[in-house]
Amino acid sequence: MSQGRNYVISLLLLGLFASPSFGKDFPEPPALVDPLASAAGPGAAAGLGAAFEYGNYCLSHDDVDSFYFRVGASPVLFAHGDGFALGGNYESVLMCGPVPTGDTPATVAAFWMNAIQFEYGLYASLALPGGVHALAEYSRTSQHPFAGRSQYSAVSADILMLGLASPRLRAGPARIDFYARFGYRDLYDFWEASIPKPRASWILKPAAEARLPLSGRLSAVARAYPEVFYDRKAERLDADAFGEAGLSLDGEAESEELLFTIYGTRDSELLKNEAHPCFEAGLSLRFSRGRSGPARG
Repeated sequence: MSQGRNYVISLLLLGLFASPSFGKDFPEPPALVDPLASAAGPGAAAGLGAAFEYGNYCLSHDDVDSFYFRVGASPVLFAHGDGFALGGNYESVLMCGPVPTGDTPATVAAFWMNAIQFEYGLYASLALPGGVHALAEYSRTSQHPFAGRSQYSAVSADILMLGLASPRLRAGPARIDFYARFGYRDLYDFWEASIPKPRASWILKPAAEARLPLSGRLSAVARAYPEVFYDRKAERLDADAFGEAGLSLDGEAESEELLFTIYGTRDSELLKNEAHPCFEAGLSLRFSRGRSGPARG
């Protein structure tokens, strides 16, 4: 990547991200939750990743322009050879999502953003025999409605996860990364927050990414992020689904992706006084740099 192009991407990173507009923990690709797979070498600040994305659920059949802008950075903070790595992550997400009952959707001439969401945390991975990586995460997510958006939820959660990442699988030229994690979401009393606890408590989060080289830098890519969890409000098991598939232009340390995305949930948790069930489909454009990771066995 040329120096000029680096500056352009850096400026873009000051702005965006896109996918479903839900006030929850956003899907995390394997390179983020497994910093050992993307550490550049031993020592502090071994690697740095950044991503920018814009997405719009333009294929959903309703009168709401549901979209968001997301920007994030995910450095590898420390790596000890091929045995252990610690990574961090910080993201800001601007969201334009559902319209509360009785409210009026925004127009092209006067659109608005409803809330900003922050996500940040630490991710660790430890090498085990057979190329398996043990995973651990502590992170937080919080959604903050803008002034005048009192009907939107202030959602916050502390997230603890443990899991395993498999060695990279290969099927001919295709490569597949898979991980599964299990954990707990809560809002700790330490924060002395007056908002309700998050909907999900115990949660299982498997994820898979498949990539197939097509020609030169061009690849086909697909990712699936289902979630199965216990709903502490309804006191039952529930599930959310998120997936994306499309084309990727891959370099040594960067990629640009055009993706078809889908998202389904019984409640996005975006609205304060009512549930917001949705199934949305649309397109997203993502720019990312770093944290792509060397090939694993």
